[in-house]
Amino acid sequence: MRVINRHLRLQGLSAHLRMNHRKTWDLFCHVVDNLGDIGVTWRLARQLVHEHGRVVRLYVDDLNSFHAICPELNPRLAQQTVCGVEVLSWGRQQQAEPGDVVVEMFGCHLLPSFVDRIQQVGPGRVRWLNLEHLSAESWVEDAHLRPSPQPGGINKLFFFPGFTDATGGLLREADLLTRRDAWQSLPSARRIALRALGLPPPPEHATTVLLFSYGRSRLGSWLDLLAASARPTMLWVCPGPIMETMNNWLTMQLAAGQTTVRGSLTVAALPYIAQERFDEILWAADLCIVRGEDSFVRAQWAARPLLWHIYPQHDDAHTVKLDAFLARYLEGAEAPLREATRNLWMAWNQELALDNAWDAFLPHVTAARRHAERWCRSLALRTDLATQLRRAARDTEE
Repeated sequence: MRVINRHLRLQGLSAHLRMNHRKTWDLFCHVVDNLGDIGVTWRLARQLVHEHGRVVRLYVDDLNSFHAICPELNPRLAQQTVCGVEVLSWGRQQQAEPGDVVVEMFGCHLLPSFVDRIQQVGPGRVRWLNLEHLSAESWVEDAHLRPSPQPGGINKLFFFPGFTDATGGLLREADLLTRRDAWQSLPSARRIALRALGLPPPPEHATTVLLFSYGRSRLGSWLDLLAASARPTMLWVCPGPIMETMNNWLTMQLAAGQTTVRGSLTVAALPYIAQERFDEILWAADLCIVRGEDSFVRAQWAARPLLWHIYPQHDDAHTVKLDAFLARYLEGAEAPLREATRNLWMAWNQELALDNAWDAFLPHVTAARRHAERWCRSLALRTDLATQLRRAARDTEE
């Protein structure tokens, strides 16, 4: 009887330890020039820690660029803890043992030595996923959670974010929309946010536009149009290639935090800012011109009219991807808004003159905002990406 009781106690202790063991997630990210990959990864890492109680180790290949959106990070340290996430330089995986869940962000390719250790551990011990880029294309539903057999008998799962229940959803913190609504309800919130960045408030009755796009050669005629308009416009311009284009038109070098005026157009150069502050600028804008993936998704959660400058690809695959999103996004919108939105997006992404498309879109800004709010509410009905990613890894979490 004593042996049986001891065995039962050991079983209970083992179950208790399993229940109280905090699962370790390893996230791997290559930083690309638009910061979209690390932007998505950093949001996911923090959400897994703060909302799901996971231990997260984040391996990054470019800590200097990462620092641009995470000022707390010290790029000279190969290992540190920031916001509850253990951040490590890329080479640290050489000596690391795999965690319970391994997530390759956007096919970043782990070091061979780390892959070898995953395979040595064997199936059932590590859940290995590849989180892919966001797309609204229909084939994503068939590819989502499809296994890819790897040497050593381990299946790597392909996890696709998306806009339907048959995909992995979108990143969204549990309190994001509540925080957004509370911020927007404060009359002084925008003024305080701009002041913190060293920027003045926009002119009275101005249309505020966040400009965070890739470089674009045919921008001058649009800027001339804004400068000559009867209605004032304020452009909040983010660092990067688009700022270089802007400086060429201004014939001056506008430093971060500086503002200049050309007729009815006020141009403000934004510095690199933490993700929380970037969200506030999205919430404050009348129109968000965004690029990449992180800002694209956050603009949708901002419930503001948006224009997506999609990353151009040599085989025009980006056009198919853009069409797929527009078809889904504009479904249910009134015909005039659909036409004006599509024409503006296509003009921007195809390097066409913007004057006519811009003039045709402006009368629909109010309708575009109502549509963006409806779209945001519909997206919020679906389970967020981090929760779905946990479900995909549940084989190692039970």
